[in-house]
Order: sequence, then structure tokens, then C-alpha cells
Amino acid sequence: MDSSTLRSNVRQIVGEMSPLGAREAKSDDRLVEELGYDSLAVIELSLRIEQDFALDTEATGGTPDITTVKDIEDFVEARVAAPTDAA
Repeated sequence: MDSSTLRSNVRQIVGEMSPLGAREAKSDDRLVEELGYDSLAVIELSLRIEQDFALDTEATGGTPDITTVKDIEDFVEARVAAPTDAA
């Protein structure tokens, strides 16, 4: 999946799951202030992102501080591009 498609898919998921109702999410949207995410909604979103992009955050050291949609895009892109250890 190319970077543009990946980022578009992330924005689509974030927009669909917005507690304020489905909307078009933009990269610079802030999760809490502009899209209405609270702690539970962020957990639900992270589980959906992990599932849809087959991410293993335990193996990658967890998640950084994420406040914007772009932060999620960057995180997912870095994890998808990172080589996996065949242990």
C-alpha cells in the first residue's frame, strides 16, 4: 500500500469513528478538540487501527503521544514500513 493510500485510509477510519458522528477527517484535525475523541474512543480507535493495519504495538514499543490525525498517519506509516523480526 502506498503512503497516500495508507494515510487516506487512516483519515477515513478516524472520521468514521468520530464520537461527533461520521465526518471527513483532515490530517491537521485534533482528536479531542475537533473530532470529539475521549479516552474510551481513543482506545477503540487504536484497536481498530491495529486490526486494520495488522500492527503489533507491543512489539514496537507502544504508542507515542498522539494528538492529531497526522500523528496517527505517521505512526501507522512508520510501523507498516518497519521490518518485522522473524523470531
